[in-house]
This record gives sequence, C-alpha cells and structure tokens, in this order.
Amino acid sequence: MKKFSRVAAQGEITIRRIGDLPDDRRLPDGFTEMKAEDGVFVIGHSEAGHHHVIGAEGATVGIKDRPPEGMKILYMILENSLSLEHLRSHDVHETIVGDPGVYEVRIAREFDHYAELARKSAD
Repeated sequence: MKKFSRVAAQGEITIRRIGDLPDDRRLPDGFTEMKAEDGVFVIGHSEAGHHHVIGAEGATVGIKDRPPEGMKILYMILENSLSLEHLRSHDVHETIVGDPGVYEVRIAREFDHYAELARKSAD
C-alpha cells in the first residue's frame, strides 16, 4: 500500500489531489456521472480484466465529456479514503491510498505517428 498526499501513479493512471471535500458534492460542468459496476468504479479498464478500481461507497465519479483526443479524464469526489486497487493476482501495481477529498485522474495516451492517431494507453 502506498500512501500519497498530492500526486501518484498506478500503471497508465495518474491521480492528483486537487482539494478538500466540498460541501457541494456535485460534479463540475462538462462531466457526466459514471455508474458503478458491482460496487466499484472502474477507473482504468484492462482488456485482460485486470482493472484499476475504487469502491463506490461514498464516491461520486464523473468522466469528462470532451477530453483531448485519446485521453480519459475523471473527476472524483470521495467522502471516504481513496483506495485505488489493481485487480490482478500477479505482478500487481501497489494499492494507492489517499485522504477523502477531490481528485483528478488522467489515463495516459499514446500517439501512433504512422497512423497520426492518439489513443488511450492499452493495459
């Protein structure tokens, strides 16, 4: 378990704390609320099923409606401590833990110079 206070990374995911827990738990304009899947939010999707997840209890997560090409940006309001886990039985990324608050998550992107195309990094 890796505790952080400002910025951390887990594989292709970079997470940054941007503030304390606000009185208003609404997402900012330009973000659409994500739906939890089986009690968790899938923060980073893996084609092999080794997702990066946080628990859904006390969490509001929004996905940016119009991010830069190939990028995924999330806005998270967490009433409980953050625990970003990697669902894999081997070669697992260490769990990232942070205090309740507001976080921005960015999923790395890669650029294919031959196809002149940006896309989310594949896991």
